[in-house]
Amino acid sequence: MKYQKIYLLLISFLSGCASSGYEITYNTEPRGAAIICDGTNEGYSPVTLTYSPDENTKKYGTMKTRPCTAIWSSGARKVFSNTWDLNKFPDGVMQTLPRPDVAGYAQDAEFALKVQQMKNRQAQAQSAAKAKAWRDLNKAIKDATPKTTNTNCYNTYSGINCNSTTYGY
Repeated sequence: MKYQKIYLLLISFLSGCASSGYEITYNTEPRGAAIICDGTNEGYSPVTLTYSPDENTKKYGTMKTRPCTAIWSSGARKVFSNTWDLNKFPDGVMQTLPRPDVAGYAQDAEFALKVQQMKNRQAQAQSAAKAKAWRDLNKAIKDATPKTTNTNCYNTYSGINCNSTTYGY
């Protein structure tokens, strides 16, 4: 049972480290616009989505994705490109849309600051959760590590004396 816990914790760490596919980061200036892709709210910019181009797409070097739109809190909106040159950007791409020159910039700038503060708090919480998971993993390893006890006995004038020493955690 102890080894199962260690195995599951280790798998959860390793699965979070790998990334595969083609990453597109949808960014805006100012940041904090809602990114809506094909009717689904993907979060506040910047948002990174991972796509899996098929072999045919890789061969021709051009990929089409679902349409995405940036919508700022003031209601200003702008559409991202949905055609990507895989030869020009083989490792992924970031597209940053400037906000259209319409009323409401101050509202959008203020909202961008709030979104950044929220993302900072989320990052701190994730960091704390990862640190706790590492502590839990180390404790599980420590608890599962066998302990060895060596006992040395020797004769003395008053009889036999023994000393025991435990090795391990």
